[in-house]
Formats: sequence, structure tokens, C-alpha cells
Amino acid sequence: MMFDCKDPRSSKDRPLRIQKTAPAGYTLESAKEWADQNAERFLAEIVGKTMRKEAEGETRPQPKAKPQPQPQRKAEPEPETTKALTLADMFVQMEDRVIRHQEPTTRDAWKSIWHCHLMPKFGEMPIGLITKTRILDYREELQKRHAASTCNHIIAKLQGILSYAVEKEKLAAVPKIGRLKIPSAAEKDPYTDEEMRLLLAAAEGDEVGTLALLLSLDAGLRRNEMLALRWCDVDLKNNEIHVKHSAHRSGLKCTKGKKAVSVPMRARLKAELVKARGDRKLTDHVFQGERNAWMSESAFRNYMRALAAKAGVEWRGFHKGKHTFITLLLEKGATLNELQLLARHKHASTTEGYMHVRNAAKAMRAGIARLDDPEPDPAPVPGPVKSVLRIVKS
Repeated sequence: MMFDCKDPRSSKDRPLRIQKTAPAGYTLESAKEWADQNAERFLAEIVGKTMRKEAEGETRPQPKAKPQPQPQRKAEPEPETTKALTLADMFVQMEDRVIRHQEPTTRDAWKSIWHCHLMPKFGEMPIGLITKTRILDYREELQKRHAASTCNHIIAKLQGILSYAVEKEKLAAVPKIGRLKIPSAAEKDPYTDEEMRLLLAAAEGDEVGTLALLLSLDAGLRRNEMLALRWCDVDLKNNEIHVKHSAHRSGLKCTKGKKAVSVPMRARLKAELVKARGDRKLTDHVFQGERNAWMSESAFRNYMRALAAKAGVEWRGFHKGKHTFITLLLEKGATLNELQLLARHKHASTTEGYMHVRNAAKAMRAGIARLDDPEPDPAPVPGPVKSVLRIVKS
């Protein structure tokens, strides 16, 4: 059969020809008639097959072309998202650059106040949001649990971190907060003569208690200076105690004034030291603890508390002993300059805080009695100086 159309199976413009075989038993005439009846069906089959092949050819996966290398472009920097600095960020910087270079006691105080008080409250807060109102509200919370001096200390540390932020130009200004008024502490009042007598009587026969009391009352040593004292620092020949170190939980460090001093020794203190010296080595500590080291601060504190309880006297710490030491010297007529040297204070104003009047009536009578003292004779006025000519005979 031949059709009047192009063959879709050929790439050339050939007419479409379809060859089919008629069923067996057909004559020539019946075969032609069969072909005319089924021509449209045959044509539809050929065209349908061709269209399906073209469709399959379109959907058949084509081989992937090799990617051509493209010139690399420089990655543009992403815009930085400015994160607000928190108080914790400033403390980390300050700890690394400032706090780590300070004394061990100062470092411990910073860490304790930060972890116990400041970090839970202001740690994740941006420094710009720490306003005066927030600080005052926090101080009111602290006053419910702590003394006024402790509240002042915590707020001062907070202001110290903010001041560091101002120094690094991360904050405009530090909120100004006034200090709380601290009531007069009983630990600053010196011991009375009766209290000193009771304490020394209770320490009779107790080497540690007697030496601790006399080093505080007769030499004005601080607690950590006593603990760091070795027998090589006790000069019994020259009646001096060489204060070189201060004991700390992490080891020995410099004294509070950062320089060694020699404190004169009183007679009764020397007698007790001679008695306790015995056959001890020069490297031994005066207040010996475990493992050939000094006695711990807590053990020393508990020891003196038990001694004060035995004497019936309230124990207020070794600092009260130093107040008593300065007051006794003042009553004996020592000058402010002498008191400052013996107290080992840098400023005389600090020494004035240790000067107390134990008996006001006695002090008033002594002051009035000075008005009746005879006036001292006027100093002689020097006359004109005459020039003396020395003649040397040849």
C-alpha cells in the first residue's frame, strides 16, 4: 500500500509505503478490499510508533556535559552582627589583663564575689543596661542578707568592672552609687584591762594561745604574719622580730606593705619566746601545723575562739588586738609618727582610725591638768655673732 504522505520513519522525503500480508485464503480482489478497509489502522500504527520513539528519545537521559571551570570570585565578607557586650565578657577581659596580676587574696575576693553575687544577677546582661536604678534595686536585695560593709564591697566590685569598660571605651560612664553607712563595729573597740587579764590567765600554760595574744597585744602583728613567722625570724639577741612574709592558702607572699620590717620586742614577749624556742629548728614555724607547715587559718581561728570562750571574753578577731596595741601606746604618750611606724601604715590617717580613748574621764582630767603645768622657760635668744680672726704665726 502507498499513501500520499511522507514516511515519518525516513530522514529523506520518501512516500510512505506499508507492506502487509493478507490472511490465507484471500484472493487478489478480496486482499485489495481487506487492505482498503484496514489502511487507516495501519497508518495509525506506523505514526503512533514513530511518535512514541520521538517521545522516548526526548525523555532518554542525555550524557552529562563536563562542567567548565569558572573563574573563582572572591567571597565578599559577610556583614558582622554586632553583639552587645555583657558584663561576663568584660569580666573575662579584666580577669586576664588586670586581676591575674594582683595579690592572691585580691584575686580570691574577685572570684568569690563574681561567682556568688555578680554573675547570677548581671552576668548575661549587656553593660549598657546596667543602670543606676538596677544597681540600687540589687543593693536593696543584698541588704536583706548581708551587712552594709559587704554590700558596699560587692557594689564596688561591680563598679570596678564597669570602670574597666569605660577605660576600654565600651561604656560612656559608670553610674555613681553612694556607699552605705557602716555602723561602728565592736571589733574596733580595744580590749579593756580586765579582758586582757582574763585572756592571758586563760592562756597560762598554753604556748600557742600565749604567743598569739602577746604577738598581737605587744607587737601588733597581723594574723597571717604570725602564721608565716619562723624561728629564724625571731632575733632574741637583738630583741627584734623580722616580719618578712604573710601566710596564704596558696603559699607565702609579701607583707601588706610589701616590705620587710623589724619590730622591737617587749620583755614579757621575749620571755615567752625564749621559753617556747627550746630545741626547735630555725626553719620551723612558730605556729607549727601539719606536714611541717604553718597552722591553717581556720585551725588558728578556732583555737583562739575556744581560748576566748574559756576566758569568758567575746572573740572579735586579731584585728581587735592591733587596735588595743595602738591604743595602749597612745595612752603611754607615743606620738602619731611613732604609732604609724609601729603599726606599719603607709598613711597617718589610717593609724588615726586605730587610736581610741578607753577611759574618757581619765583622758579629760589629764587634758585639764596640762593647763596647770608651769610654762616652760623661754629659749635663750642668741646674740650677734662676732667674727673671730685667727692669726697664724709663721
